[in-house]
Amino acid sequence: MIKNLSPSRASQFKTCPKQFKFSNVDKIKEPTNLVQAKGTTVHQALEDLYDLPKDDRTPEVLYDLFRKAWSNVRGNDEHVNLFESVEEEREWGQEGLNLLHNYLKLENPKELEPIEQERWVRGSIEDLNLRGILDRMDEDKDGNLIIVDYKSGKAPVAKYKEPRFFALKLYALLIRQEIGTTPKELKLIYLKNSTIHTLKVDDTMLDEAKIEILSIWGEIKTAFEENDFPATKNALCKDWCYYKPICPLFNKEAPDTDELKDIVEKITEIEESIEAIEMFESQDELPESSPLKNIDINDLKKEMTLLNENRENILKEINSLL
Repeated sequence: MIKNLSPSRASQFKTCPKQFKFSNVDKIKEPTNLVQAKGTTVHQALEDLYDLPKDDRTPEVLYDLFRKAWSNVRGNDEHVNLFESVEEEREWGQEGLNLLHNYLKLENPKELEPIEQERWVRGSIEDLNLRGILDRMDEDKDGNLIIVDYKSGKAPVAKYKEPRFFALKLYALLIRQEIGTTPKELKLIYLKNSTIHTLKVDDTMLDEAKIEILSIWGEIKTAFEENDFPATKNALCKDWCYYKPICPLFNKEAPDTDELKDIVEKITEIEESIEAIEMFESQDELPESSPLKNIDINDLKKEMTLLNENRENILKEINSLL
């Protein structure tokens, strides 16, 4: 059972419980793709821009910050094989710069002063530990809080606008819980087509978001208890789901990943035991009643090594399908 939930995980479960299981329970990691790398680099450039004095926030500086942000991570394992050629990387980079150019059509960085960026927000709602990172928080001239999120994709048509605010409603809920102030507005900035969508906030809206997230959390707990994470066909299946080749909706001989789930749970249990033991200089310091008192930590480490080897072998077979 997972111990924490983020707005993105909650949205993933709402969209498709099976995809949620593959990603968060079986821990079948989706490799970073071009779209994700671009979005992350654009976000980093914008964050770095607002760390500078207002007078330094020029378009040229922003574009250089994008290049620098990419240069800092392009050699990482997750990025090293993203491009097949220098030309493909150059085209990708130009697309990122275009997104930032589009951003500058929407806001003037010299006129803004965010009060926080990349803020960790977390809190407990009944038995749910909810947490996440919000991109930016602003304050209007009257001191009201505005929560801002950058999106590298296109804005949806008006009738699909509000569901996209789900994560920001949860961030606003956590902010209200943490500091006792209800944000006034949520703002989604879509860079692909230079569009801003806003939503006014009130306590009733946040109370409804609380009910919704607790409902999702209840469904997640039931899914774990019954080991039932059904695949749900949706608009993202066709081109956007990494796990489609191992999904039973699209592969009648889809592999059973429950063994992975069991291994991941056992590894987590052992890691927690080792961490608890290593909090003490000697196991002799553990209380006599502790179940860890007479456990050999080296045996735990050996068991975890074997489990990890087994997990890697299973993942190797699954990844050959992905």
